[in-house]
Amino acid sequence: MTAWLVGLLAIVVLFTAGVSVFSFLEITKIPFLAVPYTPRDFGLAYEEVSFRSHDGLRLTGWFLPARPPSRVTLIVLHGLGSNAGDMLLNTLCLARAGKWNLFYFNFRGHAGSEGRLTSLGPLELKDLESATAFIRKAKPEATHRLGLYGHSLGGAVAIVGAAHHPEFEAVIAESPFASAAATIERFARIFYGIPAFPFMTFAMVLAGFRLGVSIRAFSPQTEIGKIAPRPLLLIHAERDLRIPEENIQALMAAAGEPKELWVVPGADHGEPWMVAKDEFERHLVEFFGKAFR
Repeated sequence: MTAWLVGLLAIVVLFTAGVSVFSFLEITKIPFLAVPYTPRDFGLAYEEVSFRSHDGLRLTGWFLPARPPSRVTLIVLHGLGSNAGDMLLNTLCLARAGKWNLFYFNFRGHAGSEGRLTSLGPLELKDLESATAFIRKAKPEATHRLGLYGHSLGGAVAIVGAAHHPEFEAVIAESPFASAAATIERFARIFYGIPAFPFMTFAMVLAGFRLGVSIRAFSPQTEIGKIAPRPLLLIHAERDLRIPEENIQALMAAAGEPKELWVVPGADHGEPWMVAKDEFERHLVEFFGKAFR
């Protein structure tokens, strides 16, 4: 092999490695969204809690007791770069219904929770499992029955969490992705012009080594069928460019009965509550009301 071919090959390898490392760093980076709301801002009684993740990180959250006391707790899961405070506005209807306890917690690296990296699903699923074990031990009288509501990444985690754990009796997932790998590859192509192969393929391998889990294996579409016969409500924003419609259609096709899909006209990612507030709140309260009669 001539020297110029060796040099060209070296340049290609270095370029591929550089782009892959950049992509790995972007995949695992947590965007910051400061949301100062607490339940106190809305006149809600609550308890600040903290607990340890499976790998020793301190995670933070809030427990909001129902009045009168309830045996049902709904766990609320936020999206990437969001936090528990960001979820208060669109779930106040659940608190004010007074029928269920609410448990909000921050995934690793978000708000007051320790950690610096996201796994876009598998480690956040572990966080949900740690949170569930904690609240069931801390509040046994309030957690005889459990439900899940999650947005975006939280919606994807809610789907896989319910698929793995039958104790979750009802699930609402707003704007969930169908596949972590496909979502990462789409974002890379749209926002950075980076093709999936070889760059994102290598980036996800690097992320797996760094995080100790496989991002590529996290697939709500593959798992969602296991939720049946427990009730499932999927919510999709019609104009969502981050999680386009093919995700929700793939999830609906893979899900078993009973299942329901509500597409919010004119809404972008994170906007269903803002665009259709009354109908949004009615969907949430009626869904959990039927599930936990």
